[in-house]
Amino acid sequence: MQADLLVIGGGISGLSLAHYASGAGLKTIVLEKSEQAGGCLSTMRRPDGFWLDLGAHTCYNSYSNLIGIIEDCGVREKLLQREKVPFMMLVDGKVKSIPSQLDFIELACSVPRIFTLAKTGRTVGSYYPRIVGRKNFDRVIGPALSAVPSQRADDFPADMLFKKRKRRKDIIKKFTVKQGLQTVADAASGGKGIELITGADVVSVTATGRMFEVSISGGRVFRSGNLSLAVPPHVASRLISNILPDAAARLSEIKISQIESFGVVVRKDAVELPLFTGLIPVNDLFFSIVSRDTVADPVYRGFTFHFRSGLDRTEKTKRIAEVLCTDKFEASSENLTVLPSPVLGHEKTVADIDRLIAGERVFITGNFFSGLAIEDCVTRSLTEFHRLKAEL
Repeated sequence: MQADLLVIGGGISGLSLAHYASGAGLKTIVLEKSEQAGGCLSTMRRPDGFWLDLGAHTCYNSYSNLIGIIEDCGVREKLLQREKVPFMMLVDGKVKSIPSQLDFIELACSVPRIFTLAKTGRTVGSYYPRIVGRKNFDRVIGPALSAVPSQRADDFPADMLFKKRKRRKDIIKKFTVKQGLQTVADAASGGKGIELITGADVVSVTATGRMFEVSISGGRVFRSGNLSLAVPPHVASRLISNILPDAAARLSEIKISQIESFGVVVRKDAVELPLFTGLIPVNDLFFSIVSRDTVADPVYRGFTFHFRSGLDRTEKTKRIAEVLCTDKFEASSENLTVLPSPVLGHEKTVADIDRLIAGERVFITGNFFSGLAIEDCVTRSLTEFHRLKAEL
């Protein structure tokens, strides 16, 4: 089977690149290893209509490129306002407000450094303790920053987690989508000119002349003059090791973490926890709990636990039952995603990769270039699409 563009990986990065390419009239095939496209846009859906996001949970009106895709796919009318409920802490098994855990004297003494201390060249663990105080960092800010990428964030570059973006004033400030964020992936993958093939485990990529051949388990072969990799860096490295070995070597240097998410649905009358957007623990088996309390339901509540890696299902369900004080789950589902674990020097690694693939018909996108947010993924794909157009 032949296409104008082959995209390996059906997460938001691959789907957004496919969206741009198909919009330009290119026949595009997306090969996704799992049985469901979407990657971090993963939603558990019940027959009665209740849904729970298992990966990403929130979008913002500053996500202009993502919003453009949402509009192109006719999904804008499905945007939902997220209700305002607080983030809270889980300390010694008890739910506490974030302000109650802060030392305001230490904070007042430390915050003025924000005007003189540069983020550039510093890690999260070396920058924020000086801005908020060591006690506040260890008790509140450190766990909160680790909750964002669902992994220990102390070694992240301090300037990589949060970005200021221009906002769309005509769009809800914080939103999700009816039936969960996977709705966006579903709409994008069904676009005209895109053929999505799930259950496609890529085993090899070869280059013959100006054509790439991609073989998947089962023996099927796909051919194209343009190839995109929208997979984790270690997978991308393996797939192009014989084509672009220098770029593959740099890709292999990017550290990754596996995010293990476990979502449960319970009846509202079975849980006594206060309403919250997110619950941030200190030294627990998980990095965060994100609830569906921001989109209220008359019968159910949903909770997604983002666990540390290495736990088995029994350990996870036991801890969930302890936190919720009930083991009466109406439904449950697990999801595995891979996120980068960037360290100082990450920006140079990315620049080297871009230099090594410049002029090649290999287009690499993902959450390991400019940031972990959904918008960062889409923006990278748009950048690679512009490079693709220039190569045609």
